[in-house]
Amino acid sequence: MSQWLQAAAQDASLMDDFYALCGIGGRLSGSGQDDAAMDWALQRLRAVAPDVQRLDVPYDGWRCRQASLQWLDSQGRATALPCKPLLRSASTGPEGLAVPVLDLGQGRTEDFARAGDRARGKLVLVRHEYPFTPHHVHRRRKYDMAVQAGAAGFLIANPRGGGGVLSGSSGRPRNGAGIPAAYVDEAGARQLAQAGGQARLLIQGEEIADARAGVAVLDIPGGRTSRIVISAHLDGHDLGRSALDNATGVAVALAAARILAPRVGNATPGLRVCLFCAEEWALSGSARYLADLPASERARLKLDINLDTVAGDDTLTALISDFPELALYVARSAQAAGVAVGSWLPLMPNSDHANFARHGIPALRLVAGFDRPESRVNRILSAEDTPDIVREPELRRALAVTCAMGALALDLGDAQLDALARR
Repeated sequence: MSQWLQAAAQDASLMDDFYALCGIGGRLSGSGQDDAAMDWALQRLRAVAPDVQRLDVPYDGWRCRQASLQWLDSQGRATALPCKPLLRSASTGPEGLAVPVLDLGQGRTEDFARAGDRARGKLVLVRHEYPFTPHHVHRRRKYDMAVQAGAAGFLIANPRGGGGVLSGSSGRPRNGAGIPAAYVDEAGARQLAQAGGQARLLIQGEEIADARAGVAVLDIPGGRTSRIVISAHLDGHDLGRSALDNATGVAVALAAARILAPRVGNATPGLRVCLFCAEEWALSGSARYLADLPASERARLKLDINLDTVAGDDTLTALISDFPELALYVARSAQAAGVAVGSWLPLMPNSDHANFARHGIPALRLVAGFDRPESRVNRILSAEDTPDIVREPELRRALAVTCAMGALALDLGDAQLDALARR
């Protein structure tokens, strides 16, 4: 067994880091828990190497001050239903929004096309989809279609019975067009879909001026100016403990940094670890970090290995962001780790890797449970995203694969790294 593979199997701090991060809470950006997580992460990174810094980047902050949802039957009787406003939802008036509900099923392009003008002025109801499938339509895309259709409001239901409401972002920018939007649970969606009634949605949100998101950066110089990046996001939601999404990725990133640091030398690229906040806010933290880098600095970044939800199932897949040359790189790494890893070529803009890819930097997201909607990964974004559903062998497998990817990248010459960017 190679030295790094043995270290991945034996790293004593992997699970301690995972539980410590979950212990801070859900880590919603702007809650204070994200800052506590950032302070903790900086301390853990400084134990690996001395060149660690915290950057703070602006993002469109927002908080919910009040939210409620009622189903009004044909006699006007009101039944309170659970709801969770989408981050950066538009506000209703002080009395709320009382309009008929239009159930559009999954809420895909064809569903909105069939509805046509019937969506205008309605409270459109759609279903959340398991986010890691080949044909997934993201929540923000459904929200945008509702806005474009002239809907008065947007409701998205967790389709899993007993799973409660979910949490997520609308992606609406500051001063951007938008409508009131919230998650509902499966039982609430069934009630709302009944004919002859309407719903009253009340959301009062507040813009947070000068909101800042932390970015922790560990830089280990090699003998060349190029850098291999391992990234993960620290922030989460205020439902559950954001264990799968993404204490798993952070714990593996920290362990991989410990294991790979001694491999960085005079003949290798440097290694950089980036831990972002405001990922759950439409990937804002990494977007601003990369945009603020000088072009010459971005050009030094040759590969991003992004770790996000790397446990919850015994399968791993690399989402390789329309960089076909990464498929062989993933296969070689998987063989070295002794772990099966699939590849999915099309860009899935569902984590920080997407921002690296948009700058032309070869980027992948390692994720568990791809196309496995019945796996424990389906607990992300919910109150059930807690540490008890994560199994240590899954984290160990993800760590072995990450170390294999990092070790292989550190052994490549700059011309070979540049070749990974071919499309």
